[in-house]
Amino acid sequence: MVMVTVSGQEYSIEKRLKGRWDKLKDGKVAVIDEDRFYIVDGHEGAGKSLFTLQQAAYIDPTIIEDEDDKILPRICFSVDEFLDAIRNTRSTKTHTKAVVFDEAFRGMSSKSSLSKVNKKLVEALMEARQNNLIVFLVSPSFYMLEFYQAVLRSKALFHVVKEKNSRLRYVRIFNYKKKATLYQIGVRKGWGYPVKTQVRARFFQKYPGGDEFEAKYRKKKRYSFKGGTDDESNTHRWKKQRNALLNILHNDGKTYKEMIKLMNEHDTHISLGVLSKICTDSFEKEAKNRRRDKRLAKEETKEGENNPDDYNYNDFDYEDDEKE
Repeated sequence: MVMVTVSGQEYSIEKRLKGRWDKLKDGKVAVIDEDRFYIVDGHEGAGKSLFTLQQAAYIDPTIIEDEDDKILPRICFSVDEFLDAIRNTRSTKTHTKAVVFDEAFRGMSSKSSLSKVNKKLVEALMEARQNNLIVFLVSPSFYMLEFYQAVLRSKALFHVVKEKNSRLRYVRIFNYKKKATLYQIGVRKGWGYPVKTQVRARFFQKYPGGDEFEAKYRKKKRYSFKGGTDDESNTHRWKKQRNALLNILHNDGKTYKEMIKLMNEHDTHISLGVLSKICTDSFEKEAKNRRRDKRLAKEETKEGENNPDDYNYNDFDYEDDEKE
């Protein structure tokens, strides 16, 4: 570990990570006309936002500053804010700029919600390439991203872990090739992290910029959570309620024709095809859940399976993703 200072606050960064960032900061990304996109994930409370802010602020100390009348405009909590930051930020040949999309996919549990965000991410990353930016995306899980962002576009995955006993935090780093392997295994066999990687990078509870920045960051994050749009609850809750009522009617013996007539009487129109799909999907989901419960009842619980705490890796090949 080595000590760095950002806006008067001293904190530690793993030595080889600092060496990697030194190759990108101070305009070096614009000089070679490239960009970098990194993914940070981990369980809630693991410290993935803190780790990301420490790295981003070392690369670009101005990311923790306000700009004009905007509070921390390059630390973003919505996809629209993120896209705006990408479009209005450009690295120069003396100053590498960073943008952080914090808490990506918050409140989005439906496939349509995730798809919309992923489409906007593709758009943002295309513009980030033109503006020579360093982009960090913080997500609950790497697997919520689509193939392009997760495998092809990102340079590395930082998986943040909080140890069970000591509560200390560390990061498992998957380079370009290993993260691709991880994604291919994970989408087939469950969202685990079974691929071996060679590093544990420690980090500690210190915000760049000190208490003043931490208070400002937490205030913006809290305000975003209160005032931001919860896509699942605001956009899709009414659909869930409608579908539940339709399934109740169908289970009570109502035919599709009777259900359509009943809805038309209440100025609500639905086609036979949509109604059939709603009821069929519900039936298939219930059947799938029954099969899952039956299978789990027969299986023995495997303690610690796919648990990153079980591994102890001491080094990391920092050069592989640089060569891609």
